[in-house]
Amino acid sequence: MDMAAATARFKLYQDWLAVRTDKAAPVIDGMAYARPLRLDAVGMASEGWSADMPLDIGDAIRIGGYDEDRALYDSEVFAAQSPDDEPRTVHLALDIWAPAGTKVHAPLHGRIHSFQDNDNLKDYGPTIILEHMVTPDLVFWTLYGHLSRDSLEDLYVGKDFVAGDVIASLGAPHENGGWTPHLHVQVILDIGDKIGDFPGVFRRRDRDYGRLLCPDPRPLLGI
Repeated sequence: MDMAAATARFKLYQDWLAVRTDKAAPVIDGMAYARPLRLDAVGMASEGWSADMPLDIGDAIRIGGYDEDRALYDSEVFAAQSPDDEPRTVHLALDIWAPAGTKVHAPLHGRIHSFQDNDNLKDYGPTIILEHMVTPDLVFWTLYGHLSRDSLEDLYVGKDFVAGDVIASLGAPHENGGWTPHLHVQVILDIGDKIGDFPGVFRRRDRDYGRLLCPDPRPLLGI
């Protein structure tokens, strides 16, 4: 999808949000009371954390991360592909930090598009993608990453979920890519041929395009 097509799809999505009548179900219980958390350089410094992944978030629910340029992505998953390229550092999804085992709910009606275990260091780990056909002209997808492995059991392509249904639970570090437990929620307006995976972190040079392709999830989630 080129920039013009991405812009048109983004506008169609925004127009639907503007007239939407249903209310999103909380993707994680207690999310409405979550404190913000930034993991860019300013946010990390304010927490007193180094560039390595923080381990002391605790049991409080915290939320943030959309369009943040982060130094956390230091594994091969995000590395530059050539000496004259740049790594992927710009996070274009929402992170909701909560204890391992916390239930994840579908925010709106959708069906299973695909799922898989992206089992690499600092990758998504177990991942579920839902497809949402909200009008005859608009289909989009939501991705849920860093889940528990048992979240992938009993799934099949096309399985339906209504708003509020439990679709998964958060994984512990040994199964979620090595991260402190949290949910990565991403809106995708054109998934192409991707199955069970989709980039959630973009190169700086692709930031404008990425924001069209993967808009801020907060309006969709009612935040």
